[in-house]
Amino acid sequence: MFVGREEELSFLEDAYASTRAQLVFVYGRRRVGKTELLNEFRKDKPCVFVAAKEAPATTQLADFSQQMFAAGAPAGRYLNSYRTWEDALEDIASLPGSTRKLVIIDEFPYLVRSDASLPSTLQHVWDHLLSQQNVMIILCGSSVSFIEKEILNEKNPLYGRVTGPLKLQPLPYWKVARFYPAYSPQQQAETFAVLGGIPHYLLQFDPDKTLEENIKAHILRSGCALYSEPEFLMRQEFRETAVYNSIVQAVALGATQLNEISQKTMLEAGKLSPYIKNLIEVGILEREFPVGIGAQERTKGRRGLYRIKDNFFRFWYAFVFSYSSALDAHDVQGVWSNAVSPVFNNFASAPFEGMCQAWLQQKNAAGAIPFYATEIGRWWNGCEIDIMACDAGRKHAVIAECKFKNSAVGSSVLRSLEEKGEQIKPTVLEYYLFSKSGFTDELKERAHDADNIHLIDCEELYSLL
Repeated sequence: MFVGREEELSFLEDAYASTRAQLVFVYGRRRVGKTELLNEFRKDKPCVFVAAKEAPATTQLADFSQQMFAAGAPAGRYLNSYRTWEDALEDIASLPGSTRKLVIIDEFPYLVRSDASLPSTLQHVWDHLLSQQNVMIILCGSSVSFIEKEILNEKNPLYGRVTGPLKLQPLPYWKVARFYPAYSPQQQAETFAVLGGIPHYLLQFDPDKTLEENIKAHILRSGCALYSEPEFLMRQEFRETAVYNSIVQAVALGATQLNEISQKTMLEAGKLSPYIKNLIEVGILEREFPVGIGAQERTKGRRGLYRIKDNFFRFWYAFVFSYSSALDAHDVQGVWSNAVSPVFNNFASAPFEGMCQAWLQQKNAAGAIPFYATEIGRWWNGCEIDIMACDAGRKHAVIAECKFKNSAVGSSVLRSLEEKGEQIKPTVLEYYLFSKSGFTDELKERAHDADNIHLIDCEELYSLL
């Protein structure tokens, strides 16, 4: 199932159609859909596809050799395997056919870990031969921090040679909706709050079952694919998994500042920093700053809050990791009824805010809000504003409240937002109210009579489809 990667596929097709030699790096966190994108792209194209694995350098080179020889590389007539990576890479130029010579290496970092000189070798061959040939080489990898530090960094050999670094991000919520076409907009929002935008996770749910049924069967049930997924990925990335697990669990349960994380994990604040830094580098945590904060304050880390970047990780650490004893005893219904269901709307509020912010960003890019916003995000300083968007001169602002509740939003929410707006004091204020369950007639009437009050329900959120 290939869904939602039209822009990325178009990027690769444009690179393939180019008259220049192409060295493209496709990377992103595990399960984000890199291999599926590459498989879709290479359909109906002559291609050497190599899936690297954790193995000694000789095994890696032998595997690459076999794929090259199977594609008709001339050296296969007299060799069982290339002697060196330099020989192997040079032979790409000799692949048969008059069309683009396409070579894809999946999980390229595995090759680099087995032979640290490989990037330098590729740089040499690229500069002296391949950059002048009708070739397209795609290198793919899941270790984001390794790729950005060791391969794409300006101090490394391939810097300046990569013609297209393509970092795959999780799918936005409106593309996630394509996985569950029968769900209502409210059900779509609830599902996104649980799974986020990682295609591998989305494919685990049955689109013909309810969200509750899917959570019970595919997340809370011991032995299912998603039950141990975050634990598996943490072991892939880190050694001291117990420490990292305790940090992520603390953030999942509401600790957003360093001192709060320290209290919940019983780890000294000074010792937490390197662990948190690593979690940010691999895309599990992120640090959020309020709109309008200066670069100097960001550098010093003032007023920043930590949060889990991935919706599914947040759900898993809150409800699976925290209740593992009960779930290992197969008490799925007990955990659902007593831990998940009573707090679900509150849990989903933060992902819903993210959806509303993404909607506003799309509308801003399309010129569909009253001014062009240069900053969009949360704001807090004495009071909290779910979303604030400002123009360059901070004379115009959008302030928004996002409510993920089973009841309609009424005029009291607007009055509260107006009171917060008095603390901002731009020249022009636009009020946006987002609601899972719609709005009261009184509030609708008020919005009808005011040009600066905008009501956005779930149906409107999914109008981006």
